[in-house]
Parts: sequence; C-alpha cells; structure tokens
Amino acid sequence: MKVGRCCRVAVLALVAFLIPEGDARAESLREAVEGILQRHDRILAAQADVSASEERVSERFKAGYLPTLNLTGHYGHERRMQKSSGTSTDMESRELDLRLTQLLWDFGKTGAAVDVARLQKDQSLAALETARQNLILDAATAYYQLRRTNNVLRFARQSVENIKKQGEVEDVRVALGRGYSTDVLQVKTQLAGARAREVQATGAVAQAEERVRTVFLREAVEILKRSPPDESFLKDLPKSVDDAVAMGIKKNPQLNQLRLVADMLKAQKRGVERNNFFPTVNGIVEHKFKDKVQGVDEFEDETFGKVEMTYPLNLGLSGLNGVSAAGQDLEASQRRYDDTRRLIEEQARVAWHNLNTARANAELLNSQANIAQKFLELAREERKLDKRTLLDILNGETALINARSDAASADTDVIIAGFSLLQAMGALEPSVLETGKGAPKAEVINPLPPVVSGVKPAAAPEPAKAADDKKSGQASDKKSAAPSDKSAGKSAGKSESKKPAAQKSAP
Repeated sequence: MKVGRCCRVAVLALVAFLIPEGDARAESLREAVEGILQRHDRILAAQADVSASEERVSERFKAGYLPTLNLTGHYGHERRMQKSSGTSTDMESRELDLRLTQLLWDFGKTGAAVDVARLQKDQSLAALETARQNLILDAATAYYQLRRTNNVLRFARQSVENIKKQGEVEDVRVALGRGYSTDVLQVKTQLAGARAREVQATGAVAQAEERVRTVFLREAVEILKRSPPDESFLKDLPKSVDDAVAMGIKKNPQLNQLRLVADMLKAQKRGVERNNFFPTVNGIVEHKFKDKVQGVDEFEDETFGKVEMTYPLNLGLSGLNGVSAAGQDLEASQRRYDDTRRLIEEQARVAWHNLNTARANAELLNSQANIAQKFLELAREERKLDKRTLLDILNGETALINARSDAASADTDVIIAGFSLLQAMGALEPSVLETGKGAPKAEVINPLPPVVSGVKPAAAPEPAKAADDKKSGQASDKKSAAPSDKSAGKSAGKSESKKPAAQKSAP
C-alpha cells in the first residue's frame, strides 16, 4: 500500500511538472464570471425560485384537471334502537368508501389558476435574468475598479519616489550653497500631498479588494491576474440615445418582470370572478364496501355515478369585494409598470450620456497627459541649458504622473459606462468579457524615467560654473544670489535678442 501511494504521488508530481505554466493560468475573466454565475448565492436563490414556481405550475395543473380519488373508511361499534318494529341491533360496523371526482367544467376558474402559476414562473425567470445581469455588471465593475485603484496607487507611489529623489537633490544643492531653502520646503510640501494621495489610494485598493472578494468569492490577487477583456464591444453600442432606449424597453428583464406581474394579476382577477359567480360541474363515481352498517347484518357493495354541480353564492355578495380588490391590484401593477418603464428609459438615457461624457473626458485627459509628457521633455532640455530650475522638473514630473493617473482612471470610466449601458438595455452577457487579440495586457502602466536621470546632465557643469564665478571676482557671500542674477540676466538677454526677430516677423 505504501509503495502504491508513493507511486501515485510520484505520478502527480510528474504531471504537475510537465504541465506548462501558461496552461495553469488558463482561466480568463469571462470564465471567472461564468463560474460565479454557477455558484453565487444570489443566482442560486433565483434558480430555487424558478424551480419552486415550476413545481407550482405542475401542482395546479394536476390538481385542477386530473381526477381526485378520496378514500373514507370507518371501523366502530354501531347500536340501533328501532321503536316502531321493536327490533334493535348491536354489532361491529365497518365501511370503506372510494370516491373518484373529475372536473367537467368550471367556466375557466382552473385555467386562470394555471395561468397565474405559469406567469409566476415566467416572472421568476425574468428575476433570474435580472439577478444574472446585475451580477455580471457587479463583477465587471469590481474587476475594473480593482485595476483602477491599483494603477492609481502605483502612480501615487511613483510620485512619492520621484519627489523624494528630487528632495535629496535639493538638499545637496543647498548644502553646496547653490540651492534655496524655499525650494526644499516646496518639495516637502509636495511630498506631503503625494503621501496623502498614496494613503487615499491605499484605502481605495482595500475597498476594491473587499468588493472583489464579495462578488467573485475569491481572493483579489487571483482576479487581478486576469487580462482585461477586449474593448471592441464599445464599437457595437447604439449610436443614438433613441436606439438605446428602444432596446432597453424591449429587453430589460426588470421591466419584463413587471410586465409579467401585470399579466399575472389579470389572470388572477379572472379567476376571482369565476370562483365567486360561476358554478363548478364535476363527474363523480363512488363505490362503497359496507359490513354491518345501518343495522344490516351482512356485507354490502354499492356503486353509483353522478354529475354534481356546486354553486357557492355568498348572500352578502362578498365576491364583488374580491373582484374589486383584484381590479385595484391590477391597476396598481400597471401604474408601477408605467413608472418603471420611465425609470428604465431614464436609466438607458443616462447610461448613454455617461458613456459619451466618459469618452470625451478620457480623450481630454489623455491629451493632457500627452501635453504634460511633451512639456517635461522640453523642460529637461531647457534644464540642461540652465533655463529651468530643478523645481520646474519636479512640478512637471508630478503633473505628468497625475495626468497619467487621471487618464487611466477616465479610460476605466469609459469601460464601466459601456457595461452599464448594456445592462440598462438588457444585453449584458459574459461574452463581452472575452479576452480578444485587441485586449491590452494586464500591466498597462508606462513608468516614468527616474528623476535623477533628467537632472544629472544639468548638474554636472555646476562645479565648473562656480569656479568661473570665483575667478571673475564675485564675493563668496553672494554665491546664492549670483546664479539667480546670472540666470536672470541670461533670460533678459535672451528676450532682448528675440525681440527684433519678433518685430520682424510681426508685419
């Protein structure tokens, strides 16, 4: 037994070793969502409601249309006193009655009850579809929120590291007498703000992770490994708000659910009318086995058939109250349907406008990030020519990091708005979460170059520059002011030299 166990362990270890790493990661985001659609309590509860409603349909159909067999029996002591004839009986009495009842006609009462049960089943199916699409939206939103918060946190930490390095460079410049204490304070101020953003981003990541655990029933780190879906579904969304509204009114499962409620109440009102104001006609076949019953000291066998009509009529006409109550329930349901229809229309319109707003916002923020990138490149070149301070580089890098963070967040808003529009239209399926060829990889952050790399070329000539200042006879106590004056003079000279050119080009 020990040898066999060791062999099994060896085989499993060999299989695990031979399986490629890519195959172990085979699950995509779509498969993860389809997995929770099979085991999430929200879906399982809705499926249980569907199963219960299906059983009720079978129950009402069989109870209404199939025959019913009633068995009645007794065993006891029967004593009969006959004063007229003077004979009395005292014997053990036994009887067994079999009664078969088949509905012949009830003017639609049973049909209405079956229709109510069927519409309840359709309503539970619509509720299941509503829960299913809501869960898909929650899963997609939780996934993208987790990616967004992790990206924002990565940008925030990068900003903190850049400002720290910048502060170290400023401290060195001040120690060498070529910097300003005010610049150091500004760096510390920006560092405090960057750390505050890092703390906020860390808290947002924690909240996003908890949301992922609740929705996916798994650890957030497992879900974060999934590559984002292909965003091509955004191209297939309606181009006009009217198309989005029309599809939402036609396919939204929540609206369909309320439509079925109204139909169910119509059938229920019809059943109340038939139950209170129409008779029921049944066919009955009965067979009795009697032994020493009603003073007959012998075994008897009786069989008879009949057609029986039952017409229960309350003299207070309570049926009118029942019909009126059913009518009020139907009117309330229709008004709720109309109100929900307007809400669905509003939801579809708002989702469509949110998508377009998110697209425009993302385009502007991405443009801002590109402009910030170009500004930083030019600022670094000007820094090499001593036209920019180190603090300008710091501000440019911080602005670029924040712009990239805002742009990435805006791109996420576009995706979430697209999913919300699909959910409002009742067209959100796991297929939109499929990872296609055009889908970006899980890591979408383009890290900035280190701050120090943009500073070193400008910092190298400074010792030689200070030596030249000493040779020119400048006072040592004016070292801190000399670079400022010199740069001011340089910039002034530059502007003066550019003036004639500007004046020439003006005409």
